[in-house]
Amino acid sequence: MNFKPAAAVRLRTGSSLFGWQWLPAVWLWLRAKSGLGRGCVRICLGFAALCPGARISAADILVLQSHDSAPYRQTVQGFSVALAQRGLHASIETRTVGDETAAAINERLRAEAPQLLLALGTPAARATMAAGQTTPVVAGLLLDSDELRGKPRLTGVGLDFPPALQWRWLRRLLPEVRHIAVIYDPHRGLPTFEALQQLARADGIELVPAPAAAPEDLPRLLKELPAQLDALWAVDGVAAFNAVAVRELLLYSFRNRTPLIGLSEQWVKAGAIYALDWDYADLGAQAAELAWNILANGAAPSSLPPQTPRKVRVVYNGRTLEHMKLSLPERWLPEISEVAP
Repeated sequence: MNFKPAAAVRLRTGSSLFGWQWLPAVWLWLRAKSGLGRGCVRICLGFAALCPGARISAADILVLQSHDSAPYRQTVQGFSVALAQRGLHASIETRTVGDETAAAINERLRAEAPQLLLALGTPAARATMAAGQTTPVVAGLLLDSDELRGKPRLTGVGLDFPPALQWRWLRRLLPEVRHIAVIYDPHRGLPTFEALQQLARADGIELVPAPAAAPEDLPRLLKELPAQLDALWAVDGVAAFNAVAVRELLLYSFRNRTPLIGLSEQWVKAGAIYALDWDYADLGAQAAELAWNILANGAAPSSLPPQTPRKVRVVYNGRTLEHMKLSLPERWLPEISEVAP
């Protein structure tokens, strides 16, 4: 694991008849003077427990992330800010999971002994669960929300946008389309396609199924698509998309003047017409709400249902619109953002 320095978050606390509001200041002072770190949190919690009127909350939180990149940093920042707004004193350390084995991660977790784990990204979440510790886990930035189900000590926030939300934005931005090829992962994306199919039938629109389980499937899939399509829509199937596969989709889109609806802002920068992207800071805030319920209210992770993103960023490529000789309805422009290639 690659270590990133601990970040102590200074947060507000409640007061009491016995003046225990000075404990956070003592904690921070001890950390600065003695380097005791996590032990200081437990010392303060122990003193606070002696006073029934104390309302101080503190926690040791370890963040295990799959990558050290901007979306992960934004998520951790949103998590920290949301805890601060709830008045929680948190000692947060961030580590990036590399090629560590489950046993190595298990040993590190024993040494850290956090009160809660925030696992960001599918590799980090899987490694955390394989470690077999009893520490409660809040997961985030998971491409497949099914990873959150059926695990007693795990809850979290997935990246899946509900099919109804995806359909709503398609109808808003491309109201004239009638024949759409939908690319999805046949192993995990079939429920999404079926939900979209039901919505499409109600609106009199044809969705052409285009299941792709691997990048090798795409060349054949593109050859077999109907000649007359109004749009190509990637709603799922991350396993099928590498850099070469995305380039093939974009070439098909531009050669046939068939707009491609992408999976993220990066797709839009590369030439997709629009995509639903994530507000990473708010994803962190959602994870913080789950963490708060576990730490402050004693909730079991299994009692907190996994969540979908509550905010969406809709981004579009103006140059692609010009190439496709399309325009977006003006009424929705204030709610979406143009990105530059």
